[in-house]
Amino acid sequence: MALQDLKPGDVLAVRGGGLAGDLIRLGQALTGKPNVSGHIAVMHHWLGGVPWGLEGRPGGVGWVDLRSYLGSAWTLNNCGQPGRDDAHRAQVAKDAEAMIGTAYDWEAIADDTLRAFRMNDLFGKTIGGVTPGHVVCSSYAAFLYERAGWDRPDITDRDTEPGDWDQFILTHGYGLKLS
Repeated sequence: MALQDLKPGDVLAVRGGGLAGDLIRLGQALTGKPNVSGHIAVMHHWLGGVPWGLEGRPGGVGWVDLRSYLGSAWTLNNCGQPGRDDAHRAQVAKDAEAMIGTAYDWEAIADDTLRAFRMNDLFGKTIGGVTPGHVVCSSYAAFLYERAGWDRPDITDRDTEPGDWDQFILTHGYGLKLS
């Protein structure tokens, strides 16, 4: 598969840099989840040879140039996932774009941290098909997939973590080498 075959709606599970990425991966390891990735982005479109995606992040859902993510040997993808036609991909891209600016879900981050240390959640879990008022990168992608009716990690609420996407991609064999 060529890099240009990356299509709208494809998920990139990326290593993530810095302390935040390290802490996310550590928390996932402590809870027994795969800890390859610390961040998730969703492919949106190509423009002038540049792959553009959308991601949940502390400043809210926003645009990201995916080239640095695609240049990393650590990046996983679900480009080989079947059952996603162009019409549904276009709808996912539209839904993803409609969520630009959606606030970051700090409560979900707090609960992820508590679970890593075997403590109880403080906040609710459900997204439940209703457009959420706040997301993290991985719950943003899970919401889009749930809305499209596509296969996705078993956890599809605000507690979805990058490790859930790692496990989903790796256990289903959906990742392809993009070059």
